[in-house]
Amino acid sequence: MTRITPSLPVTALLMLGLAAAPARASCNPPFCTPTFSHTYVSAAGGSDANNCGLGAPCRNFQRAHDQTNDQGVITVLDPGDFGLLTITKSINIMNDGGGEATILVKGGATGITINGGAGAYVNLRGLTIQGVGAGIGLVFNTGFSLTMENCVVRNLTGDGIDFAPSGNSNLALSNMLIADNGGSGILVQPTGTGSGKAVLNNVAAYNNSRDGISVDGSGGTGTITATAVDSVVANNGGSGFAAHTLSGKKSVNLMVVRSMAAGNSDGLIAGGAPATTIRVAQSEITGNTICWQVVAGGVLQSYGDNDINGNNDGDPAPPTIGRK
Repeated sequence: MTRITPSLPVTALLMLGLAAAPARASCNPPFCTPTFSHTYVSAAGGSDANNCGLGAPCRNFQRAHDQTNDQGVITVLDPGDFGLLTITKSINIMNDGGGEATILVKGGATGITINGGAGAYVNLRGLTIQGVGAGIGLVFNTGFSLTMENCVVRNLTGDGIDFAPSGNSNLALSNMLIADNGGSGILVQPTGTGSGKAVLNNVAAYNNSRDGISVDGSGGTGTITATAVDSVVANNGGSGFAAHTLSGKKSVNLMVVRSMAAGNSDGLIAGGAPATTIRVAQSEITGNTICWQVVAGGVLQSYGDNDINGNNDGDPAPPTIGRK
């Protein structure tokens, strides 16, 4: 047999190459938790023992969230219930055709709780938060922004969405159904010194026991600016669009454009010192017990281009301001 012995130069080169090769990071749970920029959930084939990759999806949103890097993405592969979720980072949860991606809320729980950092962006698309006897749909406590699109929040015993930031935060809702909840459909109520900006586009709030869309500044100091465009609030037990605060608390401004309030106790209500203002334009106010009212010094202003009729109070014209 002929033995081949590497020459000294070849051996030296091999050793140098091994030394120059980068060390491969190892991760052996539970001593560390691997994370990924893109993870997946599946009701049909997922397991929370998996790493949440495309070939080994997780079963629940919480496991996928914990396996996903800050600013990462979770994709829904198929329909199912994916469990309660607490969000603590910037994250995108996307369902663009996987069927109904549901979070079932039972026993007084909260479907989604957002406790992100001051710079956290949270984006949710194509989700259904469904109450089963009790609970709140979503509570936003901390973070820079929450954006929701093509989502349904229904049948909770509490509010559908509580946007209650303690810092300066932003809310954007598009193509949303908020229905059949025991509290308000959407409650915008920053706490302490927190301020909020909310933009609601094509939002439908139906059959909620309290207000359809409520902007509440009574929780602290600061400002709230909210705009509702192309939205419908109907058959709610309280007001359709409500804005109110307390003396010395947050100033509240709500703009309602091309929207409808129908079949509510009040179509629009503004209450609480001159710091609360509702402006309404190109909107339909019909079939309410009271079409609009102001209480405790609130201000309601109309651009004079609304359709107000069929309400039980005789359809008085609101104060008008000039269009510019």
